[in-house]
Amino acid sequence: MGTWHVAQRFEWSEEASVGIPVLDAQHKRLFELLGKVIECCAPGAAGASMEQLAEAKAYADEHLAQEELLLRVRGYPEYAEHKAEHDAYREKAAALQAQAGRRDFSVRLANFITEWWRFHILVSDQRYAKFFRAKEGR
Repeated sequence: MGTWHVAQRFEWSEEASVGIPVLDAQHKRLFELLGKVIECCAPGAAGASMEQLAEAKAYADEHLAQEELLLRVRGYPEYAEHKAEHDAYREKAAALQAQAGRRDFSVRLANFITEWWRFHILVSDQRYAKFFRAKEGR
C-alpha cells in the first residue's frame, strides 16, 4: 500500500462564481471547511477529526439540497443530470464514510471531496451559471 498524499487546498476565485450570491456564499464556505480538512490531513498533521469531516459533510448536504431546489424552481433544463451528479457524490461519500476505521480514511475522504468539489464548482456549476446568465441577457 502506497503513501497517500492529500489534495491541494484551493482558494475561492471569481472563476468559481456562479453569479447567484447565495450559492457563491455557500461555495466560499465550503472552500473554507474543506481547507480545514485538508490542513489536518497534510503530512505531519494529526489528521482530520470526525467532527471536522462531519461539519463539512453536513454543510455540503445542506448546500446540495438548496442548490437543487433553486435549479428546479428556476427551471434549469439540465436539472436531472446535475442532481444525478449530486446523488453520485452522496453515494461515494457515504461509501467512504463506511470505511472510517481505515488508517488512511481521512486522507482518502479529503482527497475525494476536494477533487469532487473542485470539478463540480469549476465545471458542472458553471454550466448552470452560463445558462442563467444567457437567460438574463448578461
